[in-house]
Amino acid sequence: MPDTGEQAWRFWVVPGNPADGFESPAMEMAAKTWTGEWWKFGGGGNTWNGITYDPEFDQLLVGTGNGSPWNQKIRSPQGGDNLFLCSIVALDADTGDYKWHYQTVPGETWDYNSNMDIVLADLKLSGRNIKALMHAPKNGFFYILNRENGELLSAEKISKTTWASHVDLKTGRPVEIAGARYEDGSEEVWPSPFGAHSWHAMSYNPNTGLVYIPTIKQSAVFTDGGVDIGGFESPHRSVAVGVAFGTADSLPDAGSSTLQAWDPIKHEQVWEQPLPPQWNPGTMTTKGNLVFEGRADGRFVAYHAETGEILWSQELGLGISAPPITYSVDGKQYVSLLVGWGGAGLISGSLSAQHGWKYKAHPRRLVTFALDGSYRLPEFLPPAFATPRDVEGFVIDEALAAEGLGIYSSRCFLCHGGGVVSGGMAPDLRESVIPMSHEAFKSVVVDGALLGNGMPRFRDLKDDGLIALHHYIRKCARDLNSCQ
Repeated sequence: MPDTGEQAWRFWVVPGNPADGFESPAMEMAAKTWTGEWWKFGGGGNTWNGITYDPEFDQLLVGTGNGSPWNQKIRSPQGGDNLFLCSIVALDADTGDYKWHYQTVPGETWDYNSNMDIVLADLKLSGRNIKALMHAPKNGFFYILNRENGELLSAEKISKTTWASHVDLKTGRPVEIAGARYEDGSEEVWPSPFGAHSWHAMSYNPNTGLVYIPTIKQSAVFTDGGVDIGGFESPHRSVAVGVAFGTADSLPDAGSSTLQAWDPIKHEQVWEQPLPPQWNPGTMTTKGNLVFEGRADGRFVAYHAETGEILWSQELGLGISAPPITYSVDGKQYVSLLVGWGGAGLISGSLSAQHGWKYKAHPRRLVTFALDGSYRLPEFLPPAFATPRDVEGFVIDEALAAEGLGIYSSRCFLCHGGGVVSGGMAPDLRESVIPMSHEAFKSVVVDGALLGNGMPRFRDLKDDGLIALHHYIRKCARDLNSCQ
């Protein structure tokens, strides 16, 4: 309760161990869609972004996350839909009781979560006036549901999507393409785990009838070759990433991004503007027929909402991750934007590092605009890039470097970037002097000397693991191509 902090209700997204009793009737229903001992891994389904209150039906519409581990062969080895992963779940706002759900990716295995924003709108579809919700999750489809009962009204592709051919409107289920679950070894699948649309907010303008979606166009190669499916251990025994498959981001088409205007009634793209790769923030649209969006290259842009024409832009000196907001004070309208580089796209390493937003090199700012604004922005620092260092005479042991890659992939890449190329979230280890000294490296990685800076400690990592990491980091510092 807001006045006391007392918990009013709680809804479990995935069921626990059936032997302990079911948390609710909804979890008893959900447990029938799981196999194996999923509760040992947690199951997944974390809700971390897409929650919308619907006052007309007094309900919460909750977008849920992907499975954990990502690879369904481990968490639910005999298959199953795995409710309520990758779903929109409607809950009674007063009691938290389950009302209805729609699952975008049954039994998901690609990190195609549905945590993306949920937009409410009154739409006219096939002659019917619908209290609708619109949702564009990672999986490449744009969904419209009747939010009164969860009925699927449409599901159309907004970007290249190869895991499913279409969504059957009669059953509400995607029609998967053979091989997409990398059951025959490895498979290139569109979109990548970054999604066609990630958490960066789309926006809807009821005057134009268009939805404005920041879109990522990238594939990934999925494989569980080399993964001990039967012997996989729970990843949360220590701080680690437990996806249980490998991916590759060094494909010929490394990824591109666009801002697209999508017509949800006609199911078609109206206009599209290219964006810098690859991770651009959310949008805001106004009654004045504008669409605002920051960009990864540090520009803040206003587009014509009907045509996509660029009407205005401003260089802000640092990559942007936050969406803009607008508000009025004493009848005067302002547009504000947090300028700073961050977000999960930074794990993509060189794709993010190409912009030159180096760790701690550029100041963060809150920038506010008004039509008669006259303030002059301060001088910006130029882009900065890492300068890899080497250790003279150091001989790389390929076997140790391979072992180091495994450790790096499970412990380090989320912050320090793929291929040991920092996208700006944390120091670039190729130029850091800390990994060059075993004692200094151990004090930071194992003993937690930089906990205050946000660097976690890995107490279970032994000296041989640190040595393997050192060999892998030096290999990447000498030749980035050789360590992918």
